[in-house]
Amino acid sequence: MRSILDLVLPNRCAGCDTPATAWCTECAGALKVRAVPRPGLGAAAFALAGYEGAARRLVLAYKEKGRRELSVPLGRAFAHALPTIRAGPYVVVPVPSRPAAARARYGQHMTAVARACATALVHAGHRAAVAPVLRLSGRARDSVGLDQDERVANLSGRLRCTGPAPRSAILLDDVITTGATAAACVAALRHGGAEEVTVLAFTAT
Repeated sequence: MRSILDLVLPNRCAGCDTPATAWCTECAGALKVRAVPRPGLGAAAFALAGYEGAARRLVLAYKEKGRRELSVPLGRAFAHALPTIRAGPYVVVPVPSRPAAARARYGQHMTAVARACATALVHAGHRAAVAPVLRLSGRARDSVGLDQDERVANLSGRLRCTGPAPRSAILLDDVITTGATAAACVAALRHGGAEEVTVLAFTAT
């Protein structure tokens, strides 16, 4: 029997609309770590899915449709994947959003995901922490519709590391497109003192 809360605020899988779950086991089981080759990135990069189907719908539901609770399944998916990529301990660094985008949503959306990821890693017996040390200037434009060169120019001088970067960092992002944002983040982390950076995105185009 469905509760009154389910009738008022129905919880459905963001990927396939299955009722009574935010992200069903079938959609979660379809995720698979894959390498994402991006020349000039300066770090190894991986993604859990292509930017299509259920994975794309989850990202859009979380970023654009106010489904804040999806930070937890996103974080758990990252936590499940990380030990298959490299050994811990893990210090996860969220890719920052523009201040205007963060205000329009509910704060820095990848920071919430990074915290859920670290929590899941700790519960699984790993050492993990979050280091939200990257900042994106409000002068940066929305990158939607920009090509590779325009994205690079848009981020130039506008993305920085605000404190000492972790020596070994895991950069978390929702989508890798051209790789310009990830490359700028990797460069900022290395400038801040990171010696090793691994990029892990939920989806990649």
